[in-house]
Amino acid sequence: MGDEDEDVTVQGHSETSPTAHASRRKEVTLILPSESLSSAPSSDSDTKKEKPAEKESAWMLKPVVHFIYDRLLPDVAWVPNNWTWTKVKPVIRGAVLAFVSLIFVIVFRLEKTLGNASFLTVTAAFLDPPIGSFIEVLEREIILVAFVSLGWAWNCLGIFLASKARSQIISTPSQSLVLTGHFLEAGPTVILFVFIFIGCFFFLYWKARLGPGQFTAATVFGAICVDITMLTAALFPFPNYNIGKVIVLPLCIHAALAIVLAAVIFPTTTTSQYTVAMNSVLTPLTQILDLYRDVLKMDPSSTKFASTASAIHGLSEKAEAGLAGTGAASRLLKRDILWGRFSPIDFGDLGSLLRPLVVRTNGMGVYFAIIDPTREKFPMTPAPSQPPTPSMSRTPTRPSSPVDHIPESGGDTVKRRRRPIEHAPSPLRQSLTGQLTSRSSKDSDNEKKERPETDWQHAFARHFHHHKHGDSHHAAQHNNHLHFSLLHFAHSLSSNHGGHSSIHLPKPAVGVFESQRYVALEATRLGYGTSAETTALFVHLLQESCDELLQQCQVSMKATNEWVSKARSGGFRVRAKTEAERKERLENLGKAGAALKVALENFRTDKRLRILDPYRPALDPQHVDFPGHGDPPIHKFLFHCYVFQYHFMRFSMFLSEMMDKIIKLEKERPNARLWLPTIDLRHYVSASNLDESPANQQTDDENPDVVQGIDPFGEFEDGDLGPSSRRDPDALPPDNVFQLLMSWIHRGYVEFFSGNSLFALKAALLTIILSLPSVMKSSAAFAYGEKFVWAVSVDLLLTLARWRGDTTFGLVSRIVATFFGCLVGMALWYISTGTGTGNPYGLAAVVGVASPFLVFARLYWPGPPMTNVVFFVTITLIIGYSWQNTHIPIGFNYWGWPLAWRRFILVTAGVVAAFIFSFLPPSTTLRGYQRRMMSTTVAEIGSSYCAIVSYANTKDHKQGERVQILQTLLAIRLKLKRSHVMKTNIVYEFSLRGKWPAERYKKILDLQLKIAFLLSHLMSTIELLEPAWARACLKRTRLLDSDFQGDILAVISLISTSLRTGQPLPQITPCPLLDRFMKHTHGLNIIRQEADDDYGLPRTMTIATLANEQYMYFSVGVTTAFGIVMRLDRLMMATKELVGEQYHIRGIGLDYRPTKDA
Repeated sequence: MGDEDEDVTVQGHSETSPTAHASRRKEVTLILPSESLSSAPSSDSDTKKEKPAEKESAWMLKPVVHFIYDRLLPDVAWVPNNWTWTKVKPVIRGAVLAFVSLIFVIVFRLEKTLGNASFLTVTAAFLDPPIGSFIEVLEREIILVAFVSLGWAWNCLGIFLASKARSQIISTPSQSLVLTGHFLEAGPTVILFVFIFIGCFFFLYWKARLGPGQFTAATVFGAICVDITMLTAALFPFPNYNIGKVIVLPLCIHAALAIVLAAVIFPTTTTSQYTVAMNSVLTPLTQILDLYRDVLKMDPSSTKFASTASAIHGLSEKAEAGLAGTGAASRLLKRDILWGRFSPIDFGDLGSLLRPLVVRTNGMGVYFAIIDPTREKFPMTPAPSQPPTPSMSRTPTRPSSPVDHIPESGGDTVKRRRRPIEHAPSPLRQSLTGQLTSRSSKDSDNEKKERPETDWQHAFARHFHHHKHGDSHHAAQHNNHLHFSLLHFAHSLSSNHGGHSSIHLPKPAVGVFESQRYVALEATRLGYGTSAETTALFVHLLQESCDELLQQCQVSMKATNEWVSKARSGGFRVRAKTEAERKERLENLGKAGAALKVALENFRTDKRLRILDPYRPALDPQHVDFPGHGDPPIHKFLFHCYVFQYHFMRFSMFLSEMMDKIIKLEKERPNARLWLPTIDLRHYVSASNLDESPANQQTDDENPDVVQGIDPFGEFEDGDLGPSSRRDPDALPPDNVFQLLMSWIHRGYVEFFSGNSLFALKAALLTIILSLPSVMKSSAAFAYGEKFVWAVSVDLLLTLARWRGDTTFGLVSRIVATFFGCLVGMALWYISTGTGTGNPYGLAAVVGVASPFLVFARLYWPGPPMTNVVFFVTITLIIGYSWQNTHIPIGFNYWGWPLAWRRFILVTAGVVAAFIFSFLPPSTTLRGYQRRMMSTTVAEIGSSYCAIVSYANTKDHKQGERVQILQTLLAIRLKLKRSHVMKTNIVYEFSLRGKWPAERYKKILDLQLKIAFLLSHLMSTIELLEPAWARACLKRTRLLDSDFQGDILAVISLISTSLRTGQPLPQITPCPLLDRFMKHTHGLNIIRQEADDDYGLPRTMTIATLANEQYMYFSVGVTTAFGIVMRLDRLMMATKELVGEQYHIRGIGLDYRPTKDA
């Protein structure tokens, strides 16, 4: 599954050359015994003695070399990857901020003005570095100051009320008595704890609700302000409102410095970030066009064809990932301040066409998933043998049948696939029985008696024969398979003959019912008419029809990419030179745009019709010059080509539209000017629900029961079945005002004690528990002297997460990060001061030299974000506390090594407490999140499917409804992608019951993503279909058949409910839906001859009908619906592999006949 293949070297007589070892980074070496190794001829006796020593030393050094090359070198690959001027500029800005922040600490007058927490300026410089555009930094720092000020205001209210409960007020108490907790009283402490609980709940709730982003630092510092200020105020016998100032003032200084430096040192605009993000999308798209021109010239049965198709898929995913950057920057475009020819909104309008381009690219890639050499196949499961024997459900597996041994390429594909039809020696039922029971019955005793050799001998002989007679150009791949096949062979021998050393519980197969029917479909319907020669013919015709337009799209895409890269340049350059460049660029764009329009028009009217040539001898007697005879190819070849042509045509149209907008902007914006924000002040800090920033892609705390960014679909006015709505199964609708009020209260109660609210309550309660030693007279002095409030409460706020796996990961990562952070912090401190108590010049010099390297690692080290943050925060705390305790000591007089080990011990105590608390009820896990999230997205996919069918069945299409459907499908895809990132920490949710089935969950997630994309493709075709053609498409795909729709919705509901509850699915379900989808045989016809209503469309097929663009849209809609139905079947199979089956009925499995044309 990785990007790099593993080499396999079989060592025998000859030695591998050094260049062979250096050709690959990863190498799997398999040593086979050789009798001639010890008896190799040699003319020199000394050589015989030296060779074993040389080999022994080589084998001793080889693990070390591999460790250095494979482990250490890749870990520093991020350094050269980010060593560009564009990425160095924010490092310089952050290093200057860190150095200036240190000046506020080491200058005594400034330090005294800021207070006892002056080092927070340095800590904030690494926790909240001034990266991004000026508007982004400005927004983030304003939010930070607002949240911290809000926390201080809340503290003042709590301190005021607590002072009213004191028995005595002492305005000038002794500092030594204050620090020992002499003035602690129960009443004021309880009041302050109530305010701590409410304040921490508020900030932690919004931290979980908003996730990583511009609110992260603000919510964390807000909670820190509440916690530290309240616990310190409890020690004073009078209302000390200035305690919060100690935290707020350094953070305000940090915010001011960050804003000034973001405006002065290499200022960056949001528009520039947006254009860079646009290039990250356009560059992969350009590469995809290059590969399409190459892949269509290849033999579809070759391995290079499959590998190129895989590369195209990878680039398509890369382009889609690039959309995250545009989504993050687009939110701030209306807030941007820019000097240039083009406004931020102009670039935003261009960027709105990027997503359609990426979606159409995904649609073009569907072609490779439906043509036979590379098409996706249904995962088969073997049927249990009779008598039943323990068997293991494999994922995926296929039955031992002619279909199972189909090679991925080569001319034997057709012969092996046709054999069940042309040379079937027995009825279909007997064939299915033999195919589906052969694999699971291999290990039965009766099977072993019939075979002249044992299973392992037969497997080894077949494996040896396969690799011995393989083609030379497959040598590396075969060697790789050899290694892992022998590993599997060894494991199988150990499992068969070493049963005493391991436990093998029976794991019944699942999905046998569906697999049987798919085998029948493969033998009778899906594999019918398949021919490698025909596939190659249509790929060649597709290449001829698209090559001219592909070439012109390449030129236009490169011109667009170049314009986006240079559009912002020339604002302050010489006017004459700028005008000359603009004129030349406009001329090139005009030529490329005009040529693209001509090529597109030529494609729509002439070129795309080349794929109809094989059908002309049968459907157009005037064209008999094509070298073909007999019946025309079956319809699926034409439909597959139409899928590629349709999406490619739409891709070209969107690209042409983008070119037109660019040319229009070049003509309308001749001069540079100042562009100011165009957003209302009240909406200035609002965040979009569909913000696709990388931070929000990695959110830890997200509601699995809600898909962010969608609204429920409204009811249709012409609905003939009435509206559909959810009902409360435990209560009837309210009858009076009191019941209505209680219903609202109950709804609020349920919402309050679930999801993010429950996490915030749990975190606030743990904060109170860990803060108790700081307000008890017996332990207050020790707690204050050892900084419990910082090391325990603060690290708890950074560690505790909503999901148990994230908290467990925080336990490990924060301990490791704190350990190494203490080491680096001590090193910097002792280098600056030696054994002294702090040298301002030495500390300034050390931090000045080290800060660029530290900031570079803080910004670009590709580790977990919170681990990165804790490491650098620990460094700054060691340096900051050491300086403060040597110059303004207040109760905590440690620096250097004594400070570092105390910091490490208390951090460990805090994260361990958070880890233990995460197991207390209510405990939520990422495993449960994955199932519930997938259940929610399946349900939303069902709602989107119904909305699309309703949209297609409506004559008057509403723009708002269309936008809502597309927005919902986009939100579903973003939700699935975020969950894919979140599952990283599931490995930390250790379970004694067994391993988490990661591959099974990934299969379900990938299938849902594909279905969501296919629904978008179906929606795009329905938009272009005329009403009569749309009705015909719905008729052919049975999307208007109530029985078939009931089956589809039942399958979606079964999958969603099973994933949410974990309950097994019925062994017999409406799947496979594809069997009923293919109930009628239409072929090329639009309407069946027996149909009563033809909607005014031709019943007799002619070449003119095939050439009609509406027919192309129609065929694409049919093929897309076919893909949706097939993936719903696969989704049911994948869900069964996860949750299992129930409701077994004997004797019903093999009583099956494939659906015939009714």
